[in-house]
Amino acid sequence: MKNKILLFLLLLPTLLIGQNNCDKYIKNYIPTDLSDAIAYFECKTPEKILKEFENKEEREATSSLHFSTGMSIRNNWNLWAGTSEISKHFRELGIHHPDDMSGIILTSLHRKLNGKSIELNEQIKYYQNYWAESERKETKRKTEEFSEFKIGSTVEFSYDYDFVTKKQEQKWMNDKCIAKGIITDLNKEKFEIKVKLNESCDKKGIIILEYDVWDNIDGEYLKIEEDKVEIMKKGETRWSSYELWKVLE
Repeated sequence: MKNKILLFLLLLPTLLIGQNNCDKYIKNYIPTDLSDAIAYFECKTPEKILKEFENKEEREATSSLHFSTGMSIRNNWNLWAGTSEISKHFRELGIHHPDDMSGIILTSLHRKLNGKSIELNEQIKYYQNYWAESERKETKRKTEEFSEFKIGSTVEFSYDYDFVTKKQEQKWMNDKCIAKGIITDLNKEKFEIKVKLNESCDKKGIIILEYDVWDNIDGEYLKIEEDKVEIMKKGETRWSSYELWKVLE
């Protein structure tokens, strides 16, 4: 009996530390790194749900949560914005895509619950190899497509972004809004073409670029403007991605 009491007293500080660690996970808490994220789920997830997750095969367990828990991780932990400590933690590890970050978190949690090694380095290498291969294939595709564009060729704008007016959109839907230009230069490294716009169905021009504006404010990157557009008008010459245009026969 004395031995049992002694054992309990020895374990008590550990139990109290675990409880205190769980107490820090208040509403809207964002973990700071992978270990903290695992501890967060171990503390906040009901035991029954955690056990069901543990008992599933790894791929099934993680993929089934990609659009639920995984999406919550990506959105609520500011992985897309890249402003949280945990997003910075992953970027320092060489992981940049939010989908990969949430995948590593769920995979690591599943392995820990099953008493397996997390093998973080192997997980990182898997995603890095995936993106390297994807980039290789993307470059090959772009190189082949870009070879069709020649200086002096006439190209037609594809309206991949929004329209400057509702009237322009309606004309485009009725196949009556044509914007054409002439290629004056090529940049094979960036897969960009320089086009002089000779024809536009709207005097306000075409939207040649659309993007969000971010700024470093007090050490934190914040979005200060959303969906900013740049417009190209008839007679102007601009560089842009070749993918915004198609070569006319």
